[in-house]
Amino acid sequence: MIFSLVRILFIVSLFIGGLNSQVRAQDDLFAGRRGLAGPEQMPLENVTCDGLAAMLAGLEVPSGDRIDLWASGPLTLIHSDEALWYLAICSDPGIRVMCVTYSDNAMKLGERVLVRGGMRILDETHIVLDPCLASRD
Repeated sequence: MIFSLVRILFIVSLFIGGLNSQVRAQDDLFAGRRGLAGPEQMPLENVTCDGLAAMLAGLEVPSGDRIDLWASGPLTLIHSDEALWYLAICSDPGIRVMCVTYSDNAMKLGERVLVRGGMRILDETHIVLDPCLASRD
């Protein structure tokens, strides 16, 4: 009985210790980077189009980890394939962010919007958020 209790406490302490190290690693990854958060979490501040390059500089996302991006800027693209909507913010030559979502929410080109979702960096100037939510900022 005592052995079982000690064993359970040991397993629980290992689990909690593992969670703490993951949280610390995420905190280090997000430190000083506006707009980044863990899955389904909110960052302290959103990033704007002007801040994307600085936020991404030197960022190394561990393989298989989901990181959410919260970014705001002018809506520069609205497109639908009748199943999904593709909304993009920011403009060339800077970094563009595309939000893959289920509605355009009646937003118009040029409106300032907030997009947030699971981030995938395609290349130096393109980020895709999928899944993503978009709303007026």
